[in-house]
Amino acid sequence: MNASHAPRKLRTTFRKTKVIPPLHTSGPFAVSSDGRRLVTCVDDEVVLTDVDSASEVCRFKGDTTPVTALAITPSNTHLIVVYTSLALRIYELPSLSSSTEAPTSSTSYIPWVRQIARAHDGPVHVLAVDPTSSYVASGSADGHVKVWDIHRGFVTHHFGGHGGVVSALAFDFQKAPNASSTPTKKKIDSADTTSTWKSMRLVTGSVDSRVRIFDLKLQRTDPVAILEGHISVPRSLSVSSDGKWLVTAGRDSVILVWDLYSAFSSQSVSTKKGTRVEVKLAKTIPVLERVEAAGILLAADVGEEKGLKVFTAGEKGVVKVWDVNSGKVTMTLEGHTVGADSSEAVEEQGQIINAIYLSQTSTIVSLHADQTILFHSLKTRTLARQFIGYNDQIIDATFLSPTTTAGQTDSHLALATNSSLIRVYDATTLDARLLSGHTDMVLCLDKGAAGRVLASGSKDKSARLWAPSTVSEGDEEGEGREISWHCVAICEGHTESVGAIAFSRRYDQSSPSLRFMITGSQDRTIKLWDVQSVPLSPSSTSEQPPLRLKSLSTQVAHEKDINSLDVSTNDQFLATASQDRTAKIYSIEYSLKPGKGNAKGDLKLLATLKGHKRGVWNVKFSKFDRVVATASGDKSVKLWSLENFA
Repeated sequence: MNASHAPRKLRTTFRKTKVIPPLHTSGPFAVSSDGRRLVTCVDDEVVLTDVDSASEVCRFKGDTTPVTALAITPSNTHLIVVYTSLALRIYELPSLSSSTEAPTSSTSYIPWVRQIARAHDGPVHVLAVDPTSSYVASGSADGHVKVWDIHRGFVTHHFGGHGGVVSALAFDFQKAPNASSTPTKKKIDSADTTSTWKSMRLVTGSVDSRVRIFDLKLQRTDPVAILEGHISVPRSLSVSSDGKWLVTAGRDSVILVWDLYSAFSSQSVSTKKGTRVEVKLAKTIPVLERVEAAGILLAADVGEEKGLKVFTAGEKGVVKVWDVNSGKVTMTLEGHTVGADSSEAVEEQGQIINAIYLSQTSTIVSLHADQTILFHSLKTRTLARQFIGYNDQIIDATFLSPTTTAGQTDSHLALATNSSLIRVYDATTLDARLLSGHTDMVLCLDKGAAGRVLASGSKDKSARLWAPSTVSEGDEEGEGREISWHCVAICEGHTESVGAIAFSRRYDQSSPSLRFMITGSQDRTIKLWDVQSVPLSPSSTSEQPPLRLKSLSTQVAHEKDINSLDVSTNDQFLATASQDRTAKIYSIEYSLKPGKGNAKGDLKLLATLKGHKRGVWNVKFSKFDRVVATASGDKSVKLWSLENFA
């Protein structure tokens, strides 16, 4: 009998099942042409991530200095990395089969297969790989461009004459009529690939605002054409697949379209140094924002049969698709959801600093200033996937259950970091979304209605309630339904930061609705809010403004900041914890009569729990016993009985 009533042994060790590590902290990034592998920089290391599973595949051995440029070959076989030390290293990318293997507990490092100790005399900021994956061009701050043989590691071409930092590079290889559509491995490794191509050109841009075209088949080190049209740095160069058009864009907020076909078909390129081919400007499109990335799209990707389509990405944080003939935007792919009341800092964080077009998957991948990486689907015109590069300090976290489907409990994770944006992760795929609305750092989170509603408190002196809606991406198999979160209510009234928040705990699945919510602030007050009118599922068809809630009761609770709140499982008691070294127990009197706005509520102090020697940081009711626990900065945890508060 004694054995049957022996206390159960508590588990003291736990095994982690999933980790959300830093993915990108600063520097450049690259994506494989099939969209399955992502290369990013974490501090001084280069990391390879499997996009489908969001798991780290391996890291590449660096030289302890930051990365300034990197690129993946179109064949997805090699990675080229340039470091601050001016070293250029070439790595072999793991095969897809090895990438899908279960990751090991230890980090795997891939050694380099070739190294150029000092590729340039100045930092290298841009790299470009040719279509055959045989050559890589590097552009440096010393005003020089070098073309390297990837497989043998020597310089094939060296071009100078740029008026400062080289800001953009692009290859223009056009096949000869009798050339095969896909180069074989033998051709890629061969020393001479010039016979396969009708033309082999390299286009460069630099800070002197000029675009230069070099012919790789001629024995010339000077450009065969110089294009003058920009008044600021050209940041992106793109040549159409048929070689007829060149699109340039930069920080002067315009797209320039150049006619290459007329220039090079009607004029012969001389081997004599100093001669130039005149390339005419065919179209100028004002985009009204600084452009950091641009490119020519396949017409089929945007639902068109013909016509030149161009995408731009930059200052405003969105990807825009332009029809060159009309000069108008035909598609806008949103990045961060920035509300009208969002701060200017949030808008700056959402700016795009680079974007890559993947023609194989009809996807545009954008890198934003806040280290988030977004995968935009051109087919569905939706945000297909989002990676958060770096969460920094995590202040609060809570699990969410936005759907009522069986087995979907705790399917999402919400994080509050030192940012005004709330991160919401899919706990399985680690696909993330950012919730924008607060104008200052979010300090606390809580879930209500069994995880179907999220509440947040912020330094902007407000609390917000968020509810999910399911948006179908419209695939034929019925999969890919995306959870979208919307702000449905705002609580304003505190005069200082809202640092603690708690929902009512009672929830009836048969008649789902919220009851009340309590907030605690640095103004030393607690407020009781009636939230029974807040919808659990906002309408996805109409943009209704958030409800403005009013408090039912306000109490001065403590002498210093309020750090934590908790509501008992029966909704009868409230516990508060403060920097004044005390915790307090209140009785909650909440009643709801038929009719809208007939809720009544009040908070009455029952007891003050004294005994801690420093501020009390957390307080929690037991789900099974009439006990409350407090945790303090004095390194102690105390249990208090609700019978006599001792």
